[in-house]
Amino acid sequence: MNDRGAAAAPHLVFALPEGPAGPVAAASLAVPLAGVSRPALLAAPLVAARWARAVARAARAEGLVCRVEPVVTADFAGVTAEVLGSERELLRSLPDWFPREGSAVDAGLLDRLRAECLVRSSSGERGPDLVRRALFGERHRYGVVHEERVRRIRTADDREVEAAAAELLGERPAFQPFDTAPALAPRTVPIEGPRSHYLLGTPGVPLSSGRKSALHLAWALLGGREGILDRVLRKERQLTYSVAAFSRELAEGGYGMCFAGCRPEALDEVAGCVRAALEELGRAAVAPGLLRAAKERLIVQRYRALQSERALAERLVAYRVAGLGQAELDGYPAALAAVSGTEVSAVARDLLAPERLIEVRMVGAAER
Repeated sequence: MNDRGAAAAPHLVFALPEGPAGPVAAASLAVPLAGVSRPALLAAPLVAARWARAVARAARAEGLVCRVEPVVTADFAGVTAEVLGSERELLRSLPDWFPREGSAVDAGLLDRLRAECLVRSSSGERGPDLVRRALFGERHRYGVVHEERVRRIRTADDREVEAAAAELLGERPAFQPFDTAPALAPRTVPIEGPRSHYLLGTPGVPLSSGRKSALHLAWALLGGREGILDRVLRKERQLTYSVAAFSRELAEGGYGMCFAGCRPEALDEVAGCVRAALEELGRAAVAPGLLRAAKERLIVQRYRALQSERALAERLVAYRVAGLGQAELDGYPAALAAVSGTEVSAVARDLLAPERLIEVRMVGAAER
């Protein structure tokens, strides 16, 4: 990872993936969001869209045609630039193209930025939003929900966007990673649409945690077409028409989630089966063959997810914001290989225990 530009702005994180050049090269530059106020956090998509336009202009002024797009996650906001692989070294100038100061935006441009941000904003995040808010609290940046983001994008004026940009580029205290431990009662929430869904959330670990690989394997054993939940819920009992199970790690913490689409009358049985599967994973020894297959699936998923240099650059930024680097990202396959079945059962007993689960039953409007 290259860190050019750090002298001008120590909190900027720059990632230019190492290795042989492909047909398209990419680099990312971002600002961590830890310690940012709520208004600035919610305006970050608009700020990043402005940065992308400014970086593209600066690159063109140097005679380089490149594609620049904003990137905003729960942990950082910035831009990713892509050029032909033969021009890869020119991306080392990305920190120099990044605007250190704001500039006024005319109303027409701000309206266009709003439209772009709304197109990028996904309404399919309601399930993860509910889990993150329950785990981290509504005041934490991980507790921001889709409706709140969209409302700010629609209403923020130029002065507010300018203030957000200034805050994002300012110095802030560092974060401290933590493991979450909720104790919440099951609840039912209304959703739009004709079908019901069972949603189960669990605490997770930060991206830097040494338990990350074991937790990934626990969720790999549960989820996917070959996973425990698909076998029990869909193949054996025909209770669900879709099942997903996964974990996500962020700089300050993480979460796991199971999402099952089913008939409303099957919600209780689905809930019981999911809880039983999680308890069994923590209680019984993991068969070597199943563990080996789960490791292979995770390696294949990682390879597919990081095939493009853009995806790799943005993943490197996420790692760097969490205090890690390319060595840790490259070392993921070896870390997986070293995990034992005993370690998988131990992390399941701790993080997937019944008293630490968040259960939400999402009932469609036609079924209430």
